[in-house]
Amino acid sequence: MYRSLKERGRAASDYYAGSREYFYLSPAGLSLLQTIQPVVESCCRGRVLDAGAGRGVYRELLAGFAECYVGMDVAPTQATDVLGDAQRLPFADGAFDTVFCSQVLEHVPEPWLALAEFRRVLKPGGHLILTVPHLSWLHNEPHDYYRYTLYGLRFLLAKAGFREKKIVPAGGLLSFLGHIPSAILVNATFGMPVVHRIVIATNSIWGRLIASLDRRLEKNKIYALNYVCLAEKI
Repeated sequence: MYRSLKERGRAASDYYAGSREYFYLSPAGLSLLQTIQPVVESCCRGRVLDAGAGRGVYRELLAGFAECYVGMDVAPTQATDVLGDAQRLPFADGAFDTVFCSQVLEHVPEPWLALAEFRRVLKPGGHLILTVPHLSWLHNEPHDYYRYTLYGLRFLLAKAGFREKKIVPAGGLLSFLGHIPSAILVNATFGMPVVHRIVIATNSIWGRLIASLDRRLEKNKIYALNYVCLAEKI
């Protein structure tokens, strides 16, 4: 049962990747998008590297502000322009104005090497837009290594030579818990056209409601679901 749900979940994510509906599959995805979008709008410019592009879920958003978008991942996908490892980037020094990296560092064995590489390939004054999980379920096993606190993230960024401009929580405990019924229903009904469309429409309302309540109720975000960081190369 669990394996079947995970397989259906991967199929659903592949199917919706690149569409707006992808972010409404659960409150967790929606709360992350709502926090990322204003940061991207304010600072994503020039030649942009999407490090760990995966399914390319942010490609459309990033490309709307980039002069040139480069999607990189360790495995080929429809969104991959270049194959590469975040710990050893296949790019020249100062090749990018912006590096975007979302929900990747927990899967990198030596994330301090990746941050050093992000800094190396950025131009002076270039921006890193980074998201990392604080609360998360086990996923992409066995390559699931870390979770990040606000203070651990600040330490790693400073050590890599970045100046922190902003670190904000994206979602909290409600979004974390709200993801569970969303994932079960969306995954279990994928491949059942009529039922699945009803679930997607209902789940979109659920996601908006939970994300909205999450923003209002838990102000301190002790249970931050993710962190979104904006940092500058110094």
